[in-house]
Amino acid sequence: MSTTEKYLSQYAEPECNQLQGLSGAYQHVVCLPAYDESPAFIERSLTFLSQQDATLAIIVLNQPDTAQATCEQNRQCKMLLQEQTHLLWERHNLALHAVDSDEHRSSAVLLIDRFEQGEPIPVKQGVGLARKIAADIALQLIAQNIVQSPWIYSTDADALLPENYFSLPTTNSRPGVAAYVLGYRHIACGNSKVDAATQLYEQRLKAYVDGLAFAGSPYAFNTVGSTLCISADHYAMVRGFPKRAAGEDFYLLNKLHKTGSVVELQNPVIQIQSRISNRTPFGTGPAVTEIINTAQPDAAEIFYHPELFVLLKKLLNRFDNIAEDFELKKELQQPLDWQFYFQDQRSLQSALEQMDFDTAIIHCEQNSKDGEQFKTHLTNWFDGFRTLKLLHHLRDITNHQNLCRDEYLFIKSSI
Repeated sequence: MSTTEKYLSQYAEPECNQLQGLSGAYQHVVCLPAYDESPAFIERSLTFLSQQDATLAIIVLNQPDTAQATCEQNRQCKMLLQEQTHLLWERHNLALHAVDSDEHRSSAVLLIDRFEQGEPIPVKQGVGLARKIAADIALQLIAQNIVQSPWIYSTDADALLPENYFSLPTTNSRPGVAAYVLGYRHIACGNSKVDAATQLYEQRLKAYVDGLAFAGSPYAFNTVGSTLCISADHYAMVRGFPKRAAGEDFYLLNKLHKTGSVVELQNPVIQIQSRISNRTPFGTGPAVTEIINTAQPDAAEIFYHPELFVLLKKLLNRFDNIAEDFELKKELQQPLDWQFYFQDQRSLQSALEQMDFDTAIIHCEQNSKDGEQFKTHLTNWFDGFRTLKLLHHLRDITNHQNLCRDEYLFIKSSI
């Protein structure tokens, strides 16, 4: 049994068992979770699909199980979709709608109703489960050869997709890629406060990735859920999207990087509409709201101090030294004294002690035959999540507190 077959039989969501009788031939598939969105989202989606050849959009209209009533916006989206398409197939809470009658294009929407006909989403599983339902179905259809491309695109209802959106795998094909993340930028909504706060937060997100790249971290890529293109095989390897109310994109990419490379591209560029949103407990929407609510948004201290990335760079260089010495220590039957490598960097040593680095080193030693394996195990342990934790520890230890944008740019320019 292949990894994909095992995943689909043991870990996929129930909707994957409701696809009997669905047929068609699609080149690409894109997954979109949607909750409480304006019907304009459906209009945009149908316009985009009408410009694409044989593309399937899997839209999961959902609402949390804590909602007191059926989401009216969801209902309007569903009604508009039904009015502007024609039904090809239906089963339980799934319905396949043809976008147009042009047999050479033949794009369609597979609508998953998880707000009215199907069960609402458990509030603690949120957008993660909604994404997982769509991506699991995409994987099933790829396995059945109904979708030809082995790439699962995942985006959001507020994203404006470029015409060359699906050019990615052919123009940037590389071996061993687990996922691509596309370029993105937020565009104005017309509300000056929302637009300014969103631009500020986007700068903060990109500054974090820039800091990781400066330090030489292998996890220096954006983790914005609107920008994902995932290898179907690697998706199955990591058992799909985490069922989380937020951060599911970050944690999925964190897992994917351990099975292959995650490649960030500048093109094509996805445009994301600036807006206030409370759909998730943290992320861009809540962060923008918090910035707007501060007395001086431009002075919001949301940027990590650049010196933290200088320390991270030193740490990663010492990791290389430890890996290089591993084989010699093993030959001499001596345990690695990792603290020796940080004698002159007490802050790094203290931060690693708080993260139980002793246990990590022992695990890497016991499961490695050579320095290369040791480095792989160490890199997998010190992943994107632990990198973030370490930066927080270092911030507390060194008192390099967060900065506003101007302070960040000034200090960065001097490093």
